[in-house]
Amino acid sequence: MHRLIEGLRQVVGIADTRSPRLWCGLGLRVLERACAIAPFFLGFVWLQGGTTASLLWLTLGLLGLLAAQLVCSHFGQLNSFLGGYELMHGYRQQLLDHVARLPLGALRQERIGQLGERLTEDVKRIETIFTHVLGELLAALTVPLLFMLVLVWVDWRLTLALLVTLPLAFVLLNRLSGFFLAAARRKQHSFMQAAGLLVEFIAGLRTLRLFNRAGAWRGRLDQQFSEIERHSLGVEVWGGSAIQLYRLCVDISLVLLLLTAGLLANAGQLPVLTWMLFALVAPRLLDPLLDVAAYLSELRGLAQAQGRLQLLLDMPTVEEPLQPVTVQGHDVRFCDVSLRYPEQPEWALRGLNFSVEPGQMLAIVGPSGAGKSSLLHLLARFHDPQQGRIELGGVDVRDMRLEQLYGACSFVFQDVQLFDASVLDNVRLGKPEASLAQVMYVCGQAGCDAFIQRLPQGYDTPIGENGQRLSGGERQRLSIARALLKDAPILLLDEATASVDPLAQYEIQRALSRLAKGRTLIMVAHRLRTVRHADVILVLDQGRIVERGRHAPLLAQGGLYAELWQQQVG
Repeated sequence: MHRLIEGLRQVVGIADTRSPRLWCGLGLRVLERACAIAPFFLGFVWLQGGTTASLLWLTLGLLGLLAAQLVCSHFGQLNSFLGGYELMHGYRQQLLDHVARLPLGALRQERIGQLGERLTEDVKRIETIFTHVLGELLAALTVPLLFMLVLVWVDWRLTLALLVTLPLAFVLLNRLSGFFLAAARRKQHSFMQAAGLLVEFIAGLRTLRLFNRAGAWRGRLDQQFSEIERHSLGVEVWGGSAIQLYRLCVDISLVLLLLTAGLLANAGQLPVLTWMLFALVAPRLLDPLLDVAAYLSELRGLAQAQGRLQLLLDMPTVEEPLQPVTVQGHDVRFCDVSLRYPEQPEWALRGLNFSVEPGQMLAIVGPSGAGKSSLLHLLARFHDPQQGRIELGGVDVRDMRLEQLYGACSFVFQDVQLFDASVLDNVRLGKPEASLAQVMYVCGQAGCDAFIQRLPQGYDTPIGENGQRLSGGERQRLSIARALLKDAPILLLDEATASVDPLAQYEIQRALSRLAKGRTLIMVAHRLRTVRHADVILVLDQGRIVERGRHAPLLAQGGLYAELWQQQVG
């Protein structure tokens, strides 16, 4: 129970809203349930000493309780729903704001399917609790216990018989719930694993078929679904057992009530009116308690969902200053920078020292796994270095707001991200207010205007999710056009020409050469031919800078750069 209360408290705290409509709705739901039972007590009081003259007041009282029940039911449900949605709106907003401020490197480590499961299904489970379950549970617990106190005043012996098994029922429910929660956690973990595998299967179906591995991957999915089935049975066994034992203990209280009433009646100690009141009211008080077990199971689902979301909320966000700083220029400096990824024993980058002035082109080359992309990711603040500092215009990037940093930079990475929209909308992401003429110009500079014109609707052609209707080279050229349109003073390219044909590569290189004038250009390249005219070439190996200089001197040194050149050129 402590975990349930803590889960509710965390959700309300994260939502950061008072939600008066929710609390008003919960109070009205309790009054609604009370108004449904109060007529029996009102009739009991009247039958004990009421007169014909007071029958009118009894009738008015009963009609008033009926009207109050209808009003409380309508406005209680309305305010519970609206208040719950209001609370969850604040919760979703805070959650998404937190995710938006997470380091991009940390998000890249999450499986898309699992992250989507958290942000949609888990949040939906919590919303259902506040909009539908919490009011029912509160009324089911408080109203019966409140009227039990009134019954103590009527006859404490019958009330004791009615109450005696309830503590045992709650103890059994609480003890067995530990096994139920463990089984539910295993089931949810299996669901999230299956969601991640399913997203990967659908996204990689073309590759799996080409390599004749689709059947093997379906086998992995079938195995995961079998695990879900096994854990689901465990949840039903433990959940069903706990609920049935709880219900049995609650039902036994009716048997004890009947036995006690029989003993008292035989002894002549049970008035008829008292027995009538207990006989009519007891089932109405116990029926809501029978449903409490189901409500508590749903609340435990909230605790588990909130626990999974709390892990996301506990992830540290990118630290940003409250006020933006003044940046002088657009030079980039790495000052003794070292990076080690979480849970990785080896350093990805060690002791990097270099600078790039505006108007210069810096090329980063090296064998696979040398740390080339990691270097760009540091500048983009996907991660922060454990040692050293990265300066932009003389200011540590950690002292800049992300909007300021990303406003100064354009990015073109190996993993192209496009959206299920038109070509025009995807390119305009770099500059939403750009005209069609501006978009067409940068597309021409990036070498993609020709293939766009061949599309059925030209620039208005939808390209599908992540640009799946385009080839790899076409998608890459669109991302380059988007970066060109943004026209930021710093351009970061990660294998930008790796997926384009030689003609498009030549056109892109010409465009990049013009764009680099007066700007800072940093590019990671696998094809060394594309970096021959770079002002500075950094050669990385095992996270360290082993060579630096221009193309011709590096070739003359006969080191790693020359070796890589010979491997490519022959």
